[in-house]
Amino acid sequence: MHRSLLPAADRTEAPAHSDWPRVAALAALTVAGVALCGLFVRPFLSGVTWAVALAVVGLPMHRYVGRFVRNENWAAGVSTTVVILMIGVPVVLVAAQLTAETVRMAEVVRAQTEDGRWRESAARLPYIGGSIAAWDAGELETRVREAAGQLATRSPAVVGGILDWFLQSLVAAFVLFFCFRDRHHLLAAVRGLIPLTPTAADRVMGRAGDAVHATVYGTLLTAVFQGVTGGLLFWALGLPAPVLWGVVMVVLGVLPFVGAFLVWVPATAYLISIERYGAAAILVAWGLVMAGPVCNYLYACAAGDRMRIHPVPTLLAFIGGLAVFGVAGMVLGPCVLAVTVALLDVWKHRSADGTPVAVRPDASPVPAGNHQAPERY
Repeated sequence: MHRSLLPAADRTEAPAHSDWPRVAALAALTVAGVALCGLFVRPFLSGVTWAVALAVVGLPMHRYVGRFVRNENWAAGVSTTVVILMIGVPVVLVAAQLTAETVRMAEVVRAQTEDGRWRESAARLPYIGGSIAAWDAGELETRVREAAGQLATRSPAVVGGILDWFLQSLVAAFVLFFCFRDRHHLLAAVRGLIPLTPTAADRVMGRAGDAVHATVYGTLLTAVFQGVTGGLLFWALGLPAPVLWGVVMVVLGVLPFVGAFLVWVPATAYLISIERYGAAAILVAWGLVMAGPVCNYLYACAAGDRMRIHPVPTLLAFIGGLAVFGVAGMVLGPCVLAVTVALLDVWKHRSADGTPVAVRPDASPVPAGNHQAPERY
């Protein structure tokens, strides 16, 4: 009588042919469910992404808070409040100052319009100054009304953008609270979904956490460098409120596709209007160099060093992530690159020594006490 050479514990029966339709149906339902969940999350992708990124960066602060506040709910609430204040207070102050400066500038323009001095200032603007100075009072008033009408037609889009930003902020604050409070359970759940050995899974998750740290700190580093150098240049050129506009450039430097452009371009127009062409040329040169080569190189070096990846793919992942995912791509792009490199590294180690890195389907789960991964995002 023929007997199998494998022990009974290692023998697995092949699924019956009639089971494959059920497996296929289960797979289809799973894919459909995951796709629907993705559609549910997609409108809030920016809020969720930045909540996770802020949780990763703010974890040391939350640990410090946990030393004094033992209740997990209260500790998560305190940490979330601190993060919100650290971001919200500078943004509100800068927005208020920009509003005040806009009102002041509008008053200056109105005064110059009433006494006719606006023609002298407009004539000094390059390319378009002569045409603007040739307008009479009636044409100027017509142009202003047309511009106001165009702004009015775009007001629903502006209001919608503000509401979307407010909703994303609420989602981010909500998710951030639970990322702080339930980080142990979230990390365990993510680690359990990765079909790798515990060591390989920790390697992949560690590279993802490094990518988030690199992205956030690299962005802040370039924004601070841009604001400090811009403020010093404003001071050297004799422009008003150099400290204020340096802080504004720091805040704007965090935003993609905006940066200090909204500050140095109007300042250049002001310098031209008062016939300081040399200072205007210096400011334009600083803006073009800082917005392109310097900040990109600084970000690529700072982020690439933490991610242990060459600066070129790091920068491409950052820009490509913005193009694909929008604002959330600032984090998702480098994170996807880091995880991909980590997976390739897992395959390289597997092919080098033949060590299995994937969890076997018949392998029993590793007890939590036998494998304690480092607490990190």
